[in-house]
Amino acid sequence: MKRSTIQLEVKGSIPDVIKKVLAWHKPHRDKMIGLFNRYDGEGIPIQSRVIKDPKKPNNKLVHDYRGYIIDQVVGYLFGKPIGYQIDKRDYTDAQFKVFKNKLSDFTVLNAVDDLDGELGKLMSICGYASRLLYIDTDGNERIMNVFPWESVFIENKGVVTNAIRYYTIKNEKDEDIIKVEWYDIRNVMFYIQNGDEFVPDTSEKDGPHLFDNVPLILFPNNDEEKGDFEKTETLIDAYDKIMSDSVNEIETFANAYMKFKGADVDAEVIENAKQTGAFEVDENGDVDFITKNINDTFVENNKKTLNENIHKFSSSVDMTDEKFSGGSQSGESRKWKMLSLENKAGKKALKFSKGLRQQFKVLCSAWARKNIPLNYLDIFWEFKRNVPIDLLYIGDYSQKMKGIHSDRTLLSQIPYIDDVDYEMDLMQQEKEESINLDHFMNDRIPNERNNNPNEQQNEEGDQVING
Repeated sequence: MKRSTIQLEVKGSIPDVIKKVLAWHKPHRDKMIGLFNRYDGEGIPIQSRVIKDPKKPNNKLVHDYRGYIIDQVVGYLFGKPIGYQIDKRDYTDAQFKVFKNKLSDFTVLNAVDDLDGELGKLMSICGYASRLLYIDTDGNERIMNVFPWESVFIENKGVVTNAIRYYTIKNEKDEDIIKVEWYDIRNVMFYIQNGDEFVPDTSEKDGPHLFDNVPLILFPNNDEEKGDFEKTETLIDAYDKIMSDSVNEIETFANAYMKFKGADVDAEVIENAKQTGAFEVDENGDVDFITKNINDTFVENNKKTLNENIHKFSSSVDMTDEKFSGGSQSGESRKWKMLSLENKAGKKALKFSKGLRQQFKVLCSAWARKNIPLNYLDIFWEFKRNVPIDLLYIGDYSQKMKGIHSDRTLLSQIPYIDDVDYEMDLMQQEKEESINLDHFMNDRIPNERNNNPNEQQNEEGDQVING
């Protein structure tokens, strides 16, 4: 079941609808907060483990597989900024220049590169994330990321009709209360919790949000809206437990026990032994240490199996595995070992693109009010994988594809070029500023010859040298 969207036809009192929606969303909210806390290293099950005997060691080792899984895919997909472009075919050069500058200003003003990466992280952890568009006090179009546990969407017949952003604030009594922003396709209204009810927030002004659609945008991680490490949490917890218990065993083993046979031992005898380093026993007596056998092979095999399953079922890559990082591995071989990560990143990019398309649809409606009629369908973007670059390979590929593809297409395939239009402008500028020396010399030589008094032309126009 989706965590982000409730199917509901909005009727009657909006405060009553808000109560109903927030009650429905509460278990999903609690679930997502828990996921984020565990990614952040808090609320890990091993941390709250209690052992009945307080004298026994109780190590609580946390292995950050959750952070590793999320950070790997986010770095892989969002480590290089998404490249935003405009299809210029349907516009004049003057129009394209205006639109391009507007899009560039928007991405710079909002630090979109950073916001995209953080939004990708949130949706990967919690299953979905949200982004809010708004107009700032200077009249600029702005965006901000919204925590998924603070946003919920209302859908009717497959269309999002309303969205709610809600969060906790302190009232004048220093009590926690909920503040709600209610969005429809035209307006935003503000409500605040008063006991068990929601009432209009008189400290805020309701009114148009200046977009032609709901400005809170949904970015799902997948159709099920599940986080990337959710399916492997039991495996991760088992790894924490087996490692903690292994250390417990070692620590217990360090506290060695002694066995006495045929001897009476009391505290005084033990104290004397500490000073002299010897025990006195009769001829039939014996003193030795009790040793505990630990099946380290069994433990290591369990650890290895858990580690492999965590990576396999989370579609992540163990970069320390000899099968991946070994010196005998080729680049092509590593690509195949990254196939599961690439598949996950590809699906994530498709879902993120769905949110971006809706974002630009809403954004362009505000630009249209400023007489900037850019069709949101003419904005496109490209995800570039954050992997080491073989510059020689890239150069060879680009040279061989010259004439087969356009310069724009070839430039878009070069990983370190983020803005293709900017790069093409630089290339054109260099071309215009460069001097064609061959053409320059050809222009100079005839003039020099015409000025040579020892040269004249015959009737066919050939030059001859006067002896």
